[in-house]
Amino acid sequence: MAITLCMIVRDEAERLPHCLASVAGVVDEAVIVDTGSQDDTVAIARDWGARVYEAPWEEDFAAARNIALKYVTTEWVLVLDADETLTPAFAAALPEICQQPRWLVVTLLRQELGVVPPYTYVSRLFRHHPDLFFQRAYHETIDDSALALQQREPHWQIAQVNGVAIVHSGYLGAQRQQKQERAERIMRRYLEQHPEDAYLWSKLAGVYLARGDLEQAQQCLEQGLRAKTLPPAIAHELHYQQGNLYAERGEWQAAIAAYETALETPTPEVMHLATYLRLADAQKQLKRWGDALATYERVQQIDPTCALAYQNQGALLLRLGQMRAALEKLHHAISLWRDQDPAEAQRLSQELQAMGLLSP
Repeated sequence: MAITLCMIVRDEAERLPHCLASVAGVVDEAVIVDTGSQDDTVAIARDWGARVYEAPWEEDFAAARNIALKYVTTEWVLVLDADETLTPAFAAALPEICQQPRWLVVTLLRQELGVVPPYTYVSRLFRHHPDLFFQRAYHETIDDSALALQQREPHWQIAQVNGVAIVHSGYLGAQRQQKQERAERIMRRYLEQHPEDAYLWSKLAGVYLARGDLEQAQQCLEQGLRAKTLPPAIAHELHYQQGNLYAERGEWQAAIAAYETALETPTPEVMHLATYLRLADAQKQLKRWGDALATYERVQQIDPTCALAYQNQGALLLRLGQMRAALEKLHHAISLWRDQDPAEAQRLSQELQAMGLLSP
């Protein structure tokens, strides 16, 4: 089954080559819509062999992606951004995945570098079908159109891949602040016309929480929780952000209750990692040491590569005087950080050396 890489880009000359290299030999063609680049983005895309089209930017990601979809000619579509790369393991599995005759959409696990939560599920691999299209000006998805099509044609299935398929680096460095400013502007405008969109209210609340605007965050969460129907994933997000709001206010018992409500939603456990980490922070504030240690253990069971869980648990064990167990956890955290964030590995190592707990 032929696959088209489908992208929208603007001034991505620095990151686009890495993205394209990750799909080399995997996709059969690439369709890239440029929304006004001033750098070498277009030249890089064409040199790689992509078909490049131009479209004006109207601050609507769904509209731009739907323009790109119009130029796809293959049966399958893989959607990536320039700050994303496909993992080698998923690239190797992609041809077999596309052989499934009844799969309409494949939901992929994306690793978010530099942020919490560290994983999200995204519907980025799907059949090129005239009734599949993106909606929402920001945090755009094909999910609603896929569910509507599935109701009309119930033989279609929506599948899920649990191993990391996409790595996203877009929130590293100064890019995060730029994205948040753009996100607020676009989501605010969209929600004025679609106040029933609980998902975007939760995302906008997260933007305000990151900025420290607690009053605005609370208004967004109240609006989202008033929705008539809340799918589990959206309910989880709202209660998770609600917990973060209480934590920012120092209302730790309320924060714990909100996090526990989020954890009760029937969503994949990998989506609960950030919630567990925040829950442990709140438990420590109330000196519930045993609960916090058990929560960190739960994170490690779900994701044995979560360096932050080992680091935070090690720090707590050190505080409790359990030196041997603490050092075991901290050494393991350093080992994981060396692969995931070498700068953090060095920082943690230097801190332990200064404390006399690690040899230079």
